[in-house]
Amino acid sequence: MALKKEVIGGVKWTAVASIFSAIIQLAQIAILSRYLNKSDFGLMALALFVIGISQIFVDMGISNAIIHKQRVNKFQLNTLFWLNIVFGVCIYGLISSFAPLIAKFYNTPSLKGVLRTIGVTFLIIPFGQIFGTLLRRDLKFQALSSRDILGKVVGFFVSVILAISHFGVYSLVYGNLASAVISTALLIISGFKAFRPQFIFSWRSLSKKGFFSFGLFQIGEQFVNYFNSQFDTVLIGKLLGMEALGIYNVAKTLAFRPYQMLNPIITKVAFPVFAKFQNDIAKLRASYLRMIESLTILNAPIYGCLIVFSEPIIKVFFGSEWLAAIPILQLLSVSALMNSIGNPVGSLQLARGRADLGFYWNLVLFTLMPLSMYIGSSQGIIGVAYSIAILKLILQVPAWYFFVRPLCNANFGEYFVSIGKPLVLASIASGLAFIPMIFKLSSSYQIVASFVVFISVYGLMLNITHHSVLKEYLLFVAKKK
Repeated sequence: MALKKEVIGGVKWTAVASIFSAIIQLAQIAILSRYLNKSDFGLMALALFVIGISQIFVDMGISNAIIHKQRVNKFQLNTLFWLNIVFGVCIYGLISSFAPLIAKFYNTPSLKGVLRTIGVTFLIIPFGQIFGTLLRRDLKFQALSSRDILGKVVGFFVSVILAISHFGVYSLVYGNLASAVISTALLIISGFKAFRPQFIFSWRSLSKKGFFSFGLFQIGEQFVNYFNSQFDTVLIGKLLGMEALGIYNVAKTLAFRPYQMLNPIITKVAFPVFAKFQNDIAKLRASYLRMIESLTILNAPIYGCLIVFSEPIIKVFFGSEWLAAIPILQLLSVSALMNSIGNPVGSLQLARGRADLGFYWNLVLFTLMPLSMYIGSSQGIIGVAYSIAILKLILQVPAWYFFVRPLCNANFGEYFVSIGKPLVLASIASGLAFIPMIFKLSSSYQIVASFVVFISVYGLMLNITHHSVLKEYLLFVAKKK
């Protein structure tokens, strides 16, 4: 009962933080799109790509091993704390050194200064990383969520104020830095009660307990996975230019943000919870299938709406100069929906200590994804979006066979029934939502009528096919704790 209470509390706090962060980010993009050029968004996308890759190496993938192993001693914790800081300094040095070469590769001199400035995050974030890991392990999600919310709010206001003051792309850069400073400070304050760093360093304490073997597979998987998911940024920036990348990146942010908001509400809590009963395969299977069913029920209608209402969304929030993003948003919504289905397996994989599976899987994709995107790039950014959507659809069956089947013994039928029903319901609702568009009504009436049709059809069918799940949702929301 105590664990169940912690899980419910963790899910609720993570939900609040994820939803609030998503709203803040989308509001920031909508406001800044009025003050910044498309090329500024493209420039920031490249900078964040470099930062994202570098972030993987900050703790050598060892922090998640703390959650998997559950028990760690003071020698291991202190060693990890100082390792994070050392790696952070080294990574900042590498970014500063290679910034001129990266800027030259993209023929964009201003990228050098952007990279060197935003790279300062690696001198900040490592100080709070171990505290965040311990809070996650102990299911202290209230502290984590409060930190996320306040950090995002500060970053939002800094970015907006600087954009209005004509700081250009640096409004995004300084907003990112401000968010990192606040988030790290709050992590230290929250985590200092559980762990107070000392000047202790014992390399042997990590190597003897298998931290590095677990961590190396984590690094390999995260690096290759990140490169696969962000290769479109690299390719478009190089072949099609900053403006095309800016349009594509705004559409990508809109498409991928919903599942990046919703999935962690459950998966962040699921990993430490799964780790507590990692050897009970029957319980793992039942919990995992329920998790992906619940997430698909939530994600499928959102992506149905994004596809149906992509045009009014772009027009209202970004203006007519961003219309080129509409078909990109629709195609990337399909890709993001497939990601939302595959993403939760990471919690299962880490709980079972099988980081190697993710590494080997992403190693295969390391060839497929770039090749597919490169072929699609001959048709511009829309070709890249098509290639990603098609490949993501094809990979669903191999992903079940390679991950879900060996990790929790879920067979083909029960896995695909869990995700298939919500997908079919959302597809039917999306198709019917297009009907009001046939009638010659004003644009606003069409949108309202289509939305009412979509929600009514999906809600009615869901109540018939998943009545017990809906009842659980309502009871969960109604609970105060």
